[in-house]
Amino acid sequence: MKKILLLLSSLFFLNSPAVFADHFANFQVVDIGLGDSLLEFMSEDEILKGIEKHKDLNRYSYLSEPNKFLEIIVPRKKNIYDKASVFIKNTIPNNYTIYAIRGYKDYIEDFDACIKQRDTIAKIITDMFADLKTDKSIEENNQGINDYFSLGDLNATIDVYCQDLEETYRLKNNFTEGLVFAIHNEEFRKWRLDSK
Repeated sequence: MKKILLLLSSLFFLNSPAVFADHFANFQVVDIGLGDSLLEFMSEDEILKGIEKHKDLNRYSYLSEPNKFLEIIVPRKKNIYDKASVFIKNTIPNNYTIYAIRGYKDYIEDFDACIKQRDTIAKIITDMFADLKTDKSIEENNQGINDYFSLGDLNATIDVYCQDLEETYRLKNNFTEGLVFAIHNEEFRKWRLDSK
């Protein structure tokens, strides 16, 4: 149990006890919260370099508006996550407001360990937010499997899922696979689900 509590304290931080009343108002991943300005964590030059680095990846081309949001890898000290990213709206001028945050933990070729960790996290989150709706789903295609646990309200959603990619596809695209812990607001969720 001590390891689980340590894991969760590394996984996310709560700014105030009011989070239980306001659901996700103060919920953070890698000490970044929804609605924060990315300028609090990176300089504008670093942000622009991050946008430039990822703009040609075309990862969201299957969406109706693939360029509505921009994903930026956020440099963080190594903790429970191997990598973290945020999404900001693609607007000019940009105030760099954060609409979504993701933390990634690699579980290369170890899907069972990932699922076990995901289920542990899902149980703790469900206990914290017992009044919110939960959902489990599996997406499967020729690129791999995503096994989801989601919890949310009308304003935001938490997704904890394991991604197991087809190995040739993963290596060709230099992708990782494993645990993803994400929190995003309603506007971002609708965008992510709006396929062509």
